[in-house]
Formats: sequence, C-alpha cells, structure tokens
Amino acid sequence: MKNTAKWIWFAEQCGAGNSEMVKIYERYGSINAIYLADYNSYIENDVSERLAEKLSDKSLSAACSIIKYCEDNRVGILTYACDEYPRSLRSIKDPPAVLYYLGKLPDLNKNLCIATVGTRKMSEYGMRSAYKIAYEIASSGAIIVSGMALGIDSVAASAALKAGGSTVAVLGSGIDIIYPKEHKKLYRAIAQSGVIITEYPPATEPHSFNFPMRNRIISGLSQGTVVIDAAEKSGALITSKTAILQGRDVYAVPSNIDSENSSGTNGLIRDGAQAVTCGYDIIKNYAYLFRDTINVQNLRIAEKRSDLDENALAYYGVRARGARPAFEGLSAKLERERAEALVQGKTRAMSPSSEKKDPDATKQGSASDARGDNSKEMLESLDDYERRIFEEMPLDKAVSADYFAANGENLSRAMFALTTLEIKGLVSSLPGALYIRK
Repeated sequence: MKNTAKWIWFAEQCGAGNSEMVKIYERYGSINAIYLADYNSYIENDVSERLAEKLSDKSLSAACSIIKYCEDNRVGILTYACDEYPRSLRSIKDPPAVLYYLGKLPDLNKNLCIATVGTRKMSEYGMRSAYKIAYEIASSGAIIVSGMALGIDSVAASAALKAGGSTVAVLGSGIDIIYPKEHKKLYRAIAQSGVIITEYPPATEPHSFNFPMRNRIISGLSQGTVVIDAAEKSGALITSKTAILQGRDVYAVPSNIDSENSSGTNGLIRDGAQAVTCGYDIIKNYAYLFRDTINVQNLRIAEKRSDLDENALAYYGVRARGARPAFEGLSAKLERERAEALVQGKTRAMSPSSEKKDPDATKQGSASDARGDNSKEMLESLDDYERRIFEEMPLDKAVSADYFAANGENLSRAMFALTTLEIKGLVSSLPGALYIRK
C-alpha cells in the first residue's frame, strides 16, 4: 500500500502527460528513492524547478484517501511498476504513472487492441461502418478501445459488447464520473464485461484539457487506430496524430467526398493511412503476430451478422441517430431547433450565452480556455524543448516548422514538438502545415 500511495503522490505531483515522469523514474530506479529525495537532489538530476518544488511536498494524505475510495468501490490501481501495466503504454513518451480501472482487466500485454474513434455527430453511414467493423474485430478476439464518447466511440463499444468481445473505455475524468451522462447503461455494461480505465483520480471532472491527454492513452494502448466518420477538425484526428507519433498503425474508413464527415478520414487516406472497409482489412495485419489470441475464422463467421443492430444500441443506451446536441441547459425549444437543424444538414447559430460547453468538444475549449486552465495544465506537462518552441511562437501569426529551422532548430524535432503542442491543445493547425497559438 505504501508504494501505491507513493505512486499516486508521484502521479499527482507530475500531472497527466508529463514526460519528465519516465526520466525521473529511470534516474532514481524506484518510487521509494524518488519519494525520499529532496529538492537539491531533484535539481541535480535535471528535474525542472517547478516539478522539484512539487515533489518536495511529501504528504501522502490525499493518496491514502484515493486508495481508501478505490478499496471501498472495487476500483483497481495499476502503477507504472506493476507487471500488469501495459507494455504498449511503457513505450510512449508520456505514459501515465497510475491507471485506475473498474471491471475485468484483460491481459493487455497479450491481446491485440484496436482503437475505434470518430465524430460525435455521426452519419448513418458512419454509424453502420463503426458497428460493422467493431463487431467483426471484437469477434476475432481483439479488444476494442475507445473513449466512450457520443457517436462513433459508443457505437463501437456497443458492437464489441454485442459480439461477446472485450472493450476498453478510456475516460477523461475520474473513474466515478460517467461522461457523457447519457452513457450510464453503457458504462455499467463495459464495467461488467470489459474495463473502464482512467489516469485521473476519483472525483476528477471532465475538463476540456483532460481529453487530449486521454487520447494518447487510447492510441497508446492500441496497435492500430481506425478513424471513422471524421471531419477535418474532428477530435478523432488528434487521436490519429497521437497514434502516428507513437509509431502506431492508422486506418480510415473512406467516405463520400460530398459528406460533411469525409474530409478528415479521406484526408488521412490521402496522407498514407490504410483504407479499410471491414474488420478483416485490419485484423489480417496482426493475425500472425497475435496468433494465440486472434481467430480469423470467427471473424469471417461474424461478417454474416455484423450489420447494425439498433436494438443493441438501444439496450446499451446509445442513440442510434447521431449524437444528441451537447448543449445541456438550453430551453426545450432551442434544443429542439438545434436538433432539427442538424438533421437538415445546416447549422443554426446559437447565442454563446445560451450554450453550455461540452468539455469533450472537438476544439477542446475556446481560446480563452486555452489561456486559462488549459494552458496552465498543459504547459506544466511540456518538456523544456516543447515549452521553448511554444514560447518562441508569435502571438499574432501562424508559422510552420521552417520558421524554427530558420532560427537554428532541427526541422524534424520542431515538427514533432508542434504536433505535440497541437495534441495538448495549445496550438491549432491550419492549412499549409501552419500552426498558431490559441
């Protein structure tokens, strides 16, 4: 228990997505050595001053309270030092120090995991594609990983459950916070037949800046990520970019070029992602490597019954006609008008004061959010190079990686840093490989 408490302390002091965590652990060799070190020791081992100050606070009271909650509510805790900790996450730049989980934890070191992500405002085509592909993948014995979000994510999770397979839902909140609230039944079903995972301690609300961090776990757990029904600015594309940075495979389901949700997925295919139309297109790439856990014959049988089952979606509390508008607190009239506008394929302007922000929105918060809580949390998770690139970016214009190369930076390293900054919600990408601070 003491080591678990120290790991939770370490995770909370570092914050989500902090790439210093691995460096510190490797230099000290154990969590006990990290805990017993003092400020001067941290500085001597190249820990940033900000983090060194945080690590100098040795209180374990909050960590012990978290452990007590988890014990009382059958929530498991995996630390970076546990044998069961997913090796796939160990290989990413910024793995979580602690994972909380609810449900049956599969052997994530032996089973193939495929992330299935897409827009919350799904089309009929996207919904059917997500259900079919996830059903077939789950029937093969692979694990479907998603964020349990509205739209494509929840359809994929429902299909995996209906197929009798396993699914992992990675939250951007504490394990006790069901978000979105519409997915209470889905949450409970996954906790019973699959597993809910999060790096955030209990009672953590689903703030907008949690989701870029959450996405790196979705792609990091998975050998491949398939993107379905995603527009050019879809949050699912952030997950695909994270997957690319992590050296993972990226797949995309092609869409009609006239479809609103086609630009993101078709753009991925244009840029090198493999186009897929069924589960076999993905599973065939891993069947030999995971031959002990993958059954292609079962997948082929499942192809005959993988058509969309709207009754299954209804059973798990998932809306079968696209995501409900995420504007809680609107009057019934305004909410109905918004829904009708979406069905008709047009956007009806809403007064900003009348809308409640969805923390899992595509843009991960407004510019003011990014300068507030978002920038504070995300800036603390940057390494020194990423922070320097961010601080060198002009405040009033977009720049490319060439801007930094002209100032003596390594072009490839600058491109990597800019992509990381985008994933963490600090910059936005623009056409022409340009980036601008939020």
